[in-house]
Amino acid sequence: MSPAPADLVNALELAGKAAAIERDLVLEQLPRLVAAGALAGTRAHGELRFGMFEGRATVDARVSGVVVLTCQRCLKPCDVGIVESTPLVVLAMEEDPAPAGFDPILGNAERLSVIEVIEEQILLGLPLVALHAPGTGCGPSARPAPAQDETDDRQRPFANLRDLLDKGEC
Repeated sequence: MSPAPADLVNALELAGKAAAIERDLVLEQLPRLVAAGALAGTRAHGELRFGMFEGRATVDARVSGVVVLTCQRCLKPCDVGIVESTPLVVLAMEEDPAPAGFDPILGNAERLSVIEVIEEQILLGLPLVALHAPGTGCGPSARPAPAQDETDDRQRPFANLRDLLDKGEC
């Protein structure tokens, strides 16, 4: 999906004005988030404040919202809160060094996609494993304890290994 013309901004021009842009986004506007497994109900708010540092456009990106993902414990939808704040510097090429204190974002400073910057920060803020918060009825405490007769039927292949090692039979 290519960015819409209204989504593309001139970061150098905005940096010269110390401008700020805010966007409220929903899942349909965030294709990489869909590919990462986000579900309906995902919403985000992004605020980008532009500036200059050593002749380069910078962006103070602040992103918050809720990403609905599949809980990896119970496989039901769970809300994952996102709050990210990152100072970025726009670099034309990957080889360009980013100044200390800034994370690089690759792109054309004269045609920077606001949605892609916000989406990148959301993706970086996602947890490795989506899980419901403790105490929500999902997790080890939510599972019933196995009945006593179920534990007796388990096979334990290494149960007598210590005895064999002590006797020197292994």
